[in-house]
Amino acid sequence: MTAPGTAGVRDLGAAWRAARAPVAIGAVVLAVAVLIALLTDRAPASHLDPAAPEEEGSRAVAVLLGERGVAVHEVGRAAEVPAGAGATVLVPFPERLSPTQLDAVRTSAADVVLVAPEAEVLAALAPGIELVAREEPVEVREPVCALPAAVRAGAVSLGGYHFRAGPDAGRATTCYATDHGSPLVQVERDGRTVTALGSADVLLNRALAEEGNAALALSLLGEHPRLAWFRPVPEGPPPGADRSVLELVPAGWWWGAAQLAIAVALLAAWRARRLGPVVTEPLPVVVRSAEAAEGRARLYRRAGDRGHAAEVLRGAARARLVALLGLPDDAEPAAVVRAVAGRSDHSITEVSHLLYGPAPVDDAGLVALAETLDRYEAEVRRS
Repeated sequence: MTAPGTAGVRDLGAAWRAARAPVAIGAVVLAVAVLIALLTDRAPASHLDPAAPEEEGSRAVAVLLGERGVAVHEVGRAAEVPAGAGATVLVPFPERLSPTQLDAVRTSAADVVLVAPEAEVLAALAPGIELVAREEPVEVREPVCALPAAVRAGAVSLGGYHFRAGPDAGRATTCYATDHGSPLVQVERDGRTVTALGSADVLLNRALAEEGNAALALSLLGEHPRLAWFRPVPEGPPPGADRSVLELVPAGWWWGAAQLAIAVALLAAWRARRLGPVVTEPLPVVVRSAEAAEGRARLYRRAGDRGHAAEVLRGAARARLVALLGLPDDAEPAAVVRAVAGRSDHSITEVSHLLYGPAPVDDAGLVALAETLDRYEAEVRRS
């Protein structure tokens, strides 16, 4: 007799064995998600925020600009970018610009200051400026150039992205040059200047008082009485523009879909491991074909269904005759009748009555039908 509680323990054990693989897969997916989140280089929310007093914020430079008469406005949408001259647009996160926002900055007549721009942004806003390095150390560097803002500032803390002015850059000035390029390049094109900064240190609260960082920041951003501090927010094409379905999908959904795909692949691999060769099992009872046929015949006899039994006999005979005569499986009845009559000594009427005639009225007629079908088939075989 099974002890009380044994069945419950057994059920819990079986449930755990069935669930441990999905639980393990879920744990792996969760671990991957956490690892991606930890390794992703995310700047703090206050980074380069003109209203943030934290070390990574930029409130100090915004306050100093205001004291010098520069109106600092934080903007986030393409429609808020100044269209005319007499203003400066600071883009601290160029990689976040949507195509619409990038186009708004490109078509604006205002001066532009870019912080660590990628090659795609440079190609759109400062053609001819090439990105040659990304992770150069931030060090105190001397200007060694004729750019007035750099000359007034003197040595500053710069590094990060380094650029080079190509032959198509037009009137370009490079400052604080190293063996790997320059962390500051300014190009004049179409009546405005575009400045590329390799790093944001000269704009941050924690470094603004060091060296000539404040002087350089104020010179670059205070050239005009208006400064648009462009911290882009997610924004699609303008109203009325054609947008694809993919453009409407938030970026987070793609990460969710990727994690779901990984989970499905792991689940499929786990389930596929359980598949193997087909296992043949011995049948509990082996029934000879003759016994199966006799058993079915007894069922027909008990039911008195001579019509169905006759049709089974005729169908089997027709299938064998069609194969013997080389006819297609879906041959018309008339074609079968003509072929059988041509290979035997019987008329078309006799063959048609035999193969497609009415059901026998009694058991003797059913037996006679079976014998006649066998005889006709034998004649066709011999012919």
